[in-house]
Amino acid sequence: MHGLLINLPAFRAMRSPPSGAAVALSYLYSLAIFAIALVSRLWLDPYMLAGFPYVTFFPAVVITGFVFGVRQGILVAFLSFFASWYYFIPPYHSLEPTFGALLAMSLYLFVVITDLLLIFLVMKAYRAESEARAENQRMADEREVMARELDHRLKNIFAAMNAVINLSVKHASSPEDLAKGLRERLSAMGRSNLLLRGLGEDEEATLEAVIVQALEPFGLVGTARLSLEGPKTAVSGQAVIILSLILHELGTNAAKYGALSVPDGTVSVRWSWEDQQNEEPAIRIAWTERGGPPPAAPQGMNQGFGSTLLTRLLATAQGRSVSEFPSEGAEVTLYLPLSSLNPGIK
Repeated sequence: MHGLLINLPAFRAMRSPPSGAAVALSYLYSLAIFAIALVSRLWLDPYMLAGFPYVTFFPAVVITGFVFGVRQGILVAFLSFFASWYYFIPPYHSLEPTFGALLAMSLYLFVVITDLLLIFLVMKAYRAESEARAENQRMADEREVMARELDHRLKNIFAAMNAVINLSVKHASSPEDLAKGLRERLSAMGRSNLLLRGLGEDEEATLEAVIVQALEPFGLVGTARLSLEGPKTAVSGQAVIILSLILHELGTNAAKYGALSVPDGTVSVRWSWEDQQNEEPAIRIAWTERGGPPPAAPQGMNQGFGSTLLTRLLATAQGRSVSEFPSEGAEVTLYLPLSSLNPGIK
């Protein structure tokens, strides 16, 4: 039954608005149905008993309303009203409002109004059922997309966790050092996921928010020791986790060996978009430490756990880094393609 209904013009019009030509054609077909009903009634008139003026008009109204729509049904009902009154209700060939004629036409109006009302209710129920079907399909598609996104994100998270654990084991000097390092790094990943969970529908994390949440454990946020500057830049889910881990390692390195190891040391993070020759546009993130002890190149981010993790994480995002160690303080510059930072950025 549902398959039959969806092919009727009246029901198709509920799913998508018909063109002007289609509407005009529906009215033309409706007039044709009325004409057939009138000709049929005139042909049957010699064989009909008195009291059956509407025998062909009732079906015409129902068929028209059900196939083409209630408006077209009203048109056929209106034309049938006057045709039956004029040709088949005494006095014939007259629209004289006699008591008998008015009583007969009142019955006709009651029946066709009831028929058209029932057709309207059927169409309304069909519309509600179609909208419910569409909504259920939309929700099913949305659940499927969310399931695929969750699966993809979990795989990325477990891959990052595996790399962190393997590197932590390799570079830990004791079980206590291993436990502490893992707690800190997994906490950084947890904060990045909390940042993503706090976003509303169609919202995206910003690079500044990622930096703030990554450096929050070091007590820099909201103090003069941290300076942030750069354009508003949206960051996708996987890039949030990667940047959180990288910035956490930079902060940990600064706390152990650099500017954050002394009370007056400062850190500035500057980012900008830039074009690279023969390469796609990238985001440039400059980490600069000042006020700490002179850095030693063999330590910190240049070698060991931090350097290895930084290299591996950047590789997953097709990025690279440049580390320098002037006497004023360590400087690390990250380059990440905009497409890996957020596929929506053009």
